[in-house]
Amino acid sequence: MLAQLRNLTRGWIAYLLLFLLAVAFAMFGVNDVFNGVGSQNLAEVGGRAVTPQQLSREMEIYLRQMRNQGNNISQADAIEAGLHSRLLESLIARTAMENYADKIGVSASDAQVADRIREFPPVLNPLSGQFDTAAYDGFLRELGYSRPEFEREIRNELTTGMFMEALVAGARAPSSFGKLVLAYESERRTVSLAEAPASLAGQIPAPNEAQVQAFYEENEASLRVPEYRALVLVRATPADFINRIDVPEARLREEFDARRATLVAPETRSFYRIAASSQAQANDAVARLGRGETPEAVSQALNAPLTRGADQTRDQIADSAVAEAVFSMAANAPPRAVQSQLAPWTVVRVTSVTASSAPDFAQVRDQLRQELAGEEASELLQAAIASFEEARAAGTSAAEAARAAGLPITEIAAVNAQGQTPQGQQIEGLPADMVQVAFETSEGEASDFLPVGDADVVVAVTGVTPSSVRPLAEVRAQLVDAWTSRERARRLEELGADIVAAINGGQGFDAVVRARRLNVLVNSRDLDRRTAAQLPARELAALMFGAEQGRAVSSIRGDGGAVYVAVVENIQRTDPATAPEQVEAGRAQLQQAVGESLGEAVQSAIIADASTRRNQRLLDQLYTSGPTDDAAP
Repeated sequence: MLAQLRNLTRGWIAYLLLFLLAVAFAMFGVNDVFNGVGSQNLAEVGGRAVTPQQLSREMEIYLRQMRNQGNNISQADAIEAGLHSRLLESLIARTAMENYADKIGVSASDAQVADRIREFPPVLNPLSGQFDTAAYDGFLRELGYSRPEFEREIRNELTTGMFMEALVAGARAPSSFGKLVLAYESERRTVSLAEAPASLAGQIPAPNEAQVQAFYEENEASLRVPEYRALVLVRATPADFINRIDVPEARLREEFDARRATLVAPETRSFYRIAASSQAQANDAVARLGRGETPEAVSQALNAPLTRGADQTRDQIADSAVAEAVFSMAANAPPRAVQSQLAPWTVVRVTSVTASSAPDFAQVRDQLRQELAGEEASELLQAAIASFEEARAAGTSAAEAARAAGLPITEIAAVNAQGQTPQGQQIEGLPADMVQVAFETSEGEASDFLPVGDADVVVAVTGVTPSSVRPLAEVRAQLVDAWTSRERARRLEELGADIVAAINGGQGFDAVVRARRLNVLVNSRDLDRRTAAQLPARELAALMFGAEQGRAVSSIRGDGGAVYVAVVENIQRTDPATAPEQVEAGRAQLQQAVGESLGEAVQSAIIADASTRRNQRLLDQLYTSGPTDDAAP
């Protein structure tokens, strides 16, 4: 039934249904179509609305990011996993933070917003590396944002970062935290350590048949050989076709001439500006600069902010009045005071000018060839994909269809669900999401094209070897060895517990060592935590540093060949009163964690106090699918 629905959506009936649905929306509104929900918003946060369009856009951006990373997650799977609810909570949190910033009067400047936007590579011209308005508009169209919406999001992000940093800047971890760090790191223990070798556990008899069988059944999970699948990977990428393209020199020159205007590197200027609170202060700054004072000295004397711009184009200067002044002045001309948009008055001076320059054909030839060849390669690739899919629809195997279409293939003889060969080696170039698709695809079937890095890949399953438990006869020797090791470890643990009980019961360490014929490894030695952690017995360091003075503890050696017994004879810790510098260092060590915890608490409090109302009914109606026809009896 699902296949029939997919086919239906490709035909004229689908367009008619979509038209009728659009008419229904226009005539009755979305609310009426979706069972008369009272509100058209998914949430309201302090008077600001969170709309279905915003959540839909967030989900589309998230899923696109996942696909670009090779994770082919469908929207249905994402909804089933609760992604829509988590994204809605993220939108609510961002809106709450925006409301709070407005309330306390904090906002990022236009210049900060502009600088942040220019950090996005897609908004830059690929040849000149400068901000490109057309590229910016295309980027926003792809994301589904208008300029005001996107710039508001960026301003909100920057503003939240600014005031959160200011809120937690005064947070200080208490000195008691430093004392705890000092106590932990300076603690030393005087211990004596003895070893009881495996020989003291006695001879371990071989297991009988019943014991071997029981041990085999107990360890079936670890003896199971995983399912393996044989795969054919069909790769489709323009890079595989681009070397087949020959771009004539005349075509390159023609393209260069057509793009010449867009390839010009615009004029840039370096300058400094001092923001003044009044015309009088601006005139004072101009006079001081004219007398030879440095911009830094003037800024400090007048308590006026100083900023510098390096090699900026006109449209990179957010304040249009400042931009006009900067681009009308000669380099090193006297400073000028102008009425500006972002400050009452601004004093500007240009320090250098880089003239506009047009690139030489030789400079951009390779870039132009790559772009033109890439366009033609994409057309060849689409033709190859169409040929491949047509052959697959006719029943041709994936490998044969790929060869006929000129698409490269990779054959994998056997891979398990962890992407490993039967020898335990990880297969390179096979990401986890592709392996997951392989194990969700039936034998003899193939997936759709999946985005993987810069390519689209089809995963075809050509064979399946089911999971099975290795037979007892094959693993008997290994089982006997493992059973014997377990039995030896059990006996050593019991021996260690008996020795510990004797010492903790009042017998002296030396007397127990002699009576039990133990090997003394350490006698009354001071150990810190780092040194103790290097002992080859599991958990011994933690046990020693958790025991009271005078008590004994034991732990099996890592290889299972002995048990260690340790007695804590003395405990020494540095007195915090004698080491104030170390206490302060310990406090500073925990400072970042305290700041992060405080920041999270502040954000949680702001969000909780945001008077949020959620429209769960609308959310469920928009993002909960009902039963399909396939589920009908």
